[in-house]
Amino acid sequence: MTGAPASHPDAPHIPPRPKYAARWGPWTLSLDEATLTVAARRLIDEIPELEDLEVHASPGELSVSIVARRFGIALSARTALSQIRFKDGFLAFVLDRVEALSFIPIPDAILRFLMKKAPSGLMTYDAADRILVVNVTRWIPPGVDLTLDRAEFGRGEVTLFFQAGQLDLGGILG
Repeated sequence: MTGAPASHPDAPHIPPRPKYAARWGPWTLSLDEATLTVAARRLIDEIPELEDLEVHASPGELSVSIVARRFGIALSARTALSQIRFKDGFLAFVLDRVEALSFIPIPDAILRFLMKKAPSGLMTYDAADRILVVNVTRWIPPGVDLTLDRAEFGRGEVTLFFQAGQLDLGGILG
């Protein structure tokens, strides 16, 4: 006896099919460090306490270095990201290490302070699980169903593997 494929916990997310839709199969997207750096800088543009952000990719690790200002004092920080997830317009990162001067752990209180400086609804931080979530829905066209299956970190680039998805064209085609 077998159940419907969607009932299996590992089954891919299959949204209801809109009346008018464009669909695609699984696909990959590779982004180099320069592109990732510019995209990340755009996300933090509205947080004046953060500057000089750089993204670095090496086999098995993605890291971000940044300068944060607190009480006028510049603090160079680096975080290693072990996982990236994307679903329903939310981009999530697991922060493995957050350090200043490459060896001093940065307290979660400073991370929460920086999240409060971000525009409302842009970022949240779960200290217990060390997960940073960025709301990117304002940059995604409405009706897009896009889910990241996994990310691989290579020398100088990140490759994102997306699941099959669709775009609801009802707003365009009526």
